[in-house]
Amino acid sequence: MSDNKEPRVVLVTGGSKGIGKEIALKFAEHGDIVVITYGWGSVEEEDIIKDFTSRGLPAPLLKQADVINNEDTIDLLSEIKNRYGRLDVFISNVSFTTLVKNMDDYNEAYLLKSIEYSTWPMIEYTRQMKNVLGAYPKYVLGLSSHGPDRFHTNYDFAAATKSLSEVLVKYLTYHFYDDNVIFNILRTRPVITDSLLSTFGNDWKDFIKKYDIPGTHIELEEVAKTAYMMCSGLMDGIRGQTINADRGYDFSEGLQRMYEDRVELGL
Repeated sequence: MSDNKEPRVVLVTGGSKGIGKEIALKFAEHGDIVVITYGWGSVEEEDIIKDFTSRGLPAPLLKQADVINNEDTIDLLSEIKNRYGRLDVFISNVSFTTLVKNMDDYNEAYLLKSIEYSTWPMIEYTRQMKNVLGAYPKYVLGLSSHGPDRFHTNYDFAAATKSLSEVLVKYLTYHFYDDNVIFNILRTRPVITDSLLSTFGNDWKDFIKKYDIPGTHIELEEVAKTAYMMCSGLMDGIRGQTINADRGYDFSEGLQRMYEDRVELGL
């Protein structure tokens, strides 16, 4: 683990809010140097810095960068090289997709754009790191959800990109094996964030509160702890895998569980 050792340099794309920010905070808590990218106009830098300093943590390096813009990527990695000389951990967190409300939204260009933003950066960023920094990071971790296995409203293309990442991570592990790059995917149950509510709708929070179904979502802290542990050195034997952070609830989810808990749920 990195505690009490030389700080690692950690890049979290889309780390200005939600899951990405919580993961960045967790690495900073363990003494690592954090670099966060964010999209234009998505957040105020002062607010991100305050989130860190209010916890007694050093401010991260903030960099505005579009993950599909090659010039932004080169500029970001060049600054990391000039400041720190290396990059140890890459958390590929950006996920941007078209919401699919009906078949009119099934558009090839929309699907390809979703892949370009949500799946491809895990690959392209890693390749560019070798070109710019002279070495690959030791850890590359992508974020997924259980969308590929379960229906979620408006989630068609998002689920497709998650599924693609989960397949490619196995092949990436094979191709990068001799370079000792550890690729994995962290799959989580829904986490209540602005991104989730923009996908499912704001009524989602009220709905799950009404029925108070255990395991419907997990907390940001749980995701961040799992992400850190997967890049800590204690789990290096796990490679090319999709790890579920689900509290074990995936097994017992469904009508049978609701039937068992029908009295408590008022059903």
